[in-house]
Amino acid sequence: MFKLRAFFNLHKFPAFLLLIYPIVLAFLLEFFLQDLSFSSHLNLLENILFFVIVTLLVNQLSFFKNGKKIANIIIVIYYASLCIETGLYLLFQTRLNAAYIHVILNTNFIEVKEFSTIYFKNNLVFLLFFFVPLLKFFPKKIYKNINHNNKNFFFSFASILLVFIIMKFTALLYWNFPYVVLKSGIQYQNQLKVFDDFGKRNINLNANLVTDNDLIVIIIGESTTRNHMGIYGYRRNTTPKLEELSDSLFIYNNVISSHVFTTASLYDAFTITKSNQTTFLIDYIKKAGYKVYWLSNQRPIGFHDNLVSRIASAANESIFLSYNDFRHKTFYDEVLFPMIDEKLLIKEKKVVFVHLIGTHYDYSKRYPEKFNVFKSKKQDKKNKIIDTYDNSILYNDLIVSEIIKKVKLKNEKSAVLYFSDHGEEVYDVVDYFGHFADKPTSTMYEIPFLLYKASSFEEPNNFIIDENRSFMLDDLPESLIHLMGIESESIDNSKSIFSLDFKNEMRLIDNGLDFESFKFKENK
Repeated sequence: MFKLRAFFNLHKFPAFLLLIYPIVLAFLLEFFLQDLSFSSHLNLLENILFFVIVTLLVNQLSFFKNGKKIANIIIVIYYASLCIETGLYLLFQTRLNAAYIHVILNTNFIEVKEFSTIYFKNNLVFLLFFFVPLLKFFPKKIYKNINHNNKNFFFSFASILLVFIIMKFTALLYWNFPYVVLKSGIQYQNQLKVFDDFGKRNINLNANLVTDNDLIVIIIGESTTRNHMGIYGYRRNTTPKLEELSDSLFIYNNVISSHVFTTASLYDAFTITKSNQTTFLIDYIKKAGYKVYWLSNQRPIGFHDNLVSRIASAANESIFLSYNDFRHKTFYDEVLFPMIDEKLLIKEKKVVFVHLIGTHYDYSKRYPEKFNVFKSKKQDKKNKIIDTYDNSILYNDLIVSEIIKKVKLKNEKSAVLYFSDHGEEVYDVVDYFGHFADKPTSTMYEIPFLLYKASSFEEPNNFIIDENRSFMLDDLPESLIHLMGIESESIDNSKSIFSLDFKNEMRLIDNGLDFESFKFKENK
C-alpha cells in the first residue's frame, strides 16, 4: 500500500529542511522585527501551501533529464520570492501587489538608488539569514536515487493541482509572490494597451475659455463624511485649521456623492455621457487651454484603482506616490506637498487635481502619532474606531487647509474646491463602520464640499454662491466646467451648482432611490 512516508522518503530527502527553512525564517523575522498584521497569518498559510507545491515539484523533477537544473531554478525563485516578500514587509508592513509591479516597470536605476537611500532600514540586514543554506554545514542534497514510479508521479501531479485549486478558491493565491508578479506583469501590459488606445481616441469637443484665471486646484478626499467635521457642527473640533480659514471659504451643507464607493462615484464625477457617448471632464479642460496635472497619494493600479488611473491618464501629467492598498500603512498625505509646490511654480494656466488617501480605513494608519488627539474615556472597540476616524479627520484638516494656504500665497487668480468621493458610516446611524453598497446609510453619501476663491478670481457668466443648494456629484463635471470659465454647446449649465440657472432636481442614489426619502425613512 502506498505510504506518504515512503513517497517523501524524508530520511533521504534533506530538501524538506532546505525548503521549510525560509518559511519559518520569514515568519520569525516579521514577528520579531515588525508588527504582525491581518495578512501575516494568511501569508504564512499561503507560504506553507507554496512549500508543498515546490516540494512535490522538486521531488518529481529529479526523475527527468535536465530536471535537476529546473529544480534548482525553482528553488532559487522560491527563496528569492520569500526573501523579497519579507523585505517588503519589514519596510512597509505590506505585501507585494500590482501597484508595486507597475511602479517597478516604470522605474529607472536612478530612482531605484534614491528609493533605497531614503527607505533603507537596518532591519533589512536580517535578510542575510536567507543565504544561510549556502554555508557548508547546511544540508543541501535534494535528490533521491530511486527508480521512477508512475504512481508517485501522478499522485504528485494530482496533489499539486489540488493545492492550487485550494489556493485559488480561498484567495490565498493572491498572496503568492510569483503569481502576483506574473499576473501583474500581464495586467500592466494590458493596461498600457488600454491607455494607448484611450490616448488615440478621437476627441471632437467644443470648449472655449471665457475667463482669465491662472490656477484651479481640485482636492479629492477619500471616505470623509461631513458629519465628523467640526466645521459642519460635529461635537469635536476636528477641523480647527479650516475654521481659521472660514471667512474665505464657502461651505456647502447639502452635497452628496452618487455612490458609496470610489470607482462609481468618481466615474460620475469625472465623465459626461450624452447621446450614448462618454467624454472625460479633463478633455474639456485641456481643450479650453489649461494644462492639467493629477497628483495622487493612492496607488496607480489594482482591483479598485484602474478606473481612476484611466481618468488620471487624460491629464498632461499624472503622478502616483503610493503603492500600498488601504489595508496597509501608506504614506501620509503630506507627501504630496513638494509635488504641489512644484506644480504651483509653473507659469501657465493650470488645473491641479490632488487625490488624497484621506480618511479611508484603517483610520489609525492615516495620520502621524502627534495627531492622536481624540481619546474617549471608555476605550472599547466602538470608541476606539470613532477616535481614530476623528483623528484622521483632524489630520485631513491640516492637509486641505495647507493646500488652500499654498494657493492663497501665490496671489493669483485662483480657486480651490475640496470634496470627498463618498462619506463613511462611523456608528452614526447604525452600529457599524465603513461604507457598503449593500447596506448604505446617509452618512456614506453626505460629504464635505468647500470652495475657496481669491478676491481676484474672475467669475464666469451666471455665477452665484448658494451654500444651501441640494447637489450630487454626478453633476460635478458641469459645475467644474462652469467654475473654470469654460463654455461648450454640449454642456448643460442648469446642472452647475454655481449657476444662476441651476435646477434643483431629485437626487437618485443607488437602486434609483430618492436620497431625501431614503434619509427620511432612516430617521423614522
